[in-house]
Amino acid sequence: MRLLIRHETRLAFALPVREHQCELRLAPRDDETQRRLSCRIEVEPAAELRSHLDCFGNEAHRFSLLAPHDQLVARVTSEVETSLANPFDYAPLAPDTERGWLERRLREEPRLLDFVLHRSEAVPELGSELAGVAVPAYRPELSLLDNVQAAMHWAASYFRWDPSTTEVHSALAAFAEQRAGVCQDFAHLLVAWVRSKGFAARYVMGYVEGNTVPEPAQAEQATHAWVEVLIPGAGWRGFDATSGLVANDCYVSVAVGRDSRDAAPLRGTFKGDETGAAPQVSVRVSRAEQECAAQ
Repeated sequence: MRLLIRHETRLAFALPVREHQCELRLAPRDDETQRRLSCRIEVEPAAELRSHLDCFGNEAHRFSLLAPHDQLVARVTSEVETSLANPFDYAPLAPDTERGWLERRLREEPRLLDFVLHRSEAVPELGSELAGVAVPAYRPELSLLDNVQAAMHWAASYFRWDPSTTEVHSALAAFAEQRAGVCQDFAHLLVAWVRSKGFAARYVMGYVEGNTVPEPAQAEQATHAWVEVLIPGAGWRGFDATSGLVANDCYVSVAVGRDSRDAAPLRGTFKGDETGAAPQVSVRVSRAEQECAAQ
């Protein structure tokens, strides 16, 4: 599937700021299940962009705005071809061989240990309970895929989506206490559960083709967050705990990391007396053939 993505982030300041150092992660990834066909990034005020790959393979663009300014606008237009139409199309391994498969992968690629061992306030070690709610146990007679799907449906049954309760980088404890949060919280919860069982999981920031995901994911009208788990025999597979779906070719990953801070779409520092309002983000994701038909 070919998808066109138009993304605009607008950051306004009540008082001008200066010496603004910015870093963007807004270029879709190139990997086994998606291919970036084009990506154009423009910023206002105008600045020279330089790019690099970070330690997780995300393309980051950095720039400086030295002169005083009272707003920053970043516009991104991308075209991506996705190929994972059926995420279940692989030869599964027997459940009792899956940990051995993972151990071999970790020996071959030690950097994958980041996605097994990392803990933070957002993705802490999970015990048998979370804020008084029983956390699902791992069932060894089932495959990792089946266990993750069960955990995803458990999350949907005990927690609800509510954008007024938490922020993007909130601690998981706040989400658990309120039993409500945003897509980033659902992703952090599932990452924490998978790692607590000894498997590899990474946080994903990206986009979803709008007509395929039910509320509440559509309501955010911005970037979305989900989880990729290293499934034995399949590789990385996405799980959208907010919507209860296994990711397919309607999902476009932009950045991955240990938690949301590694994959933040916009980061920066500046000098001034103003902290700035929350970014205003608008996103449109459409199929290429729909765009052609509309022209």
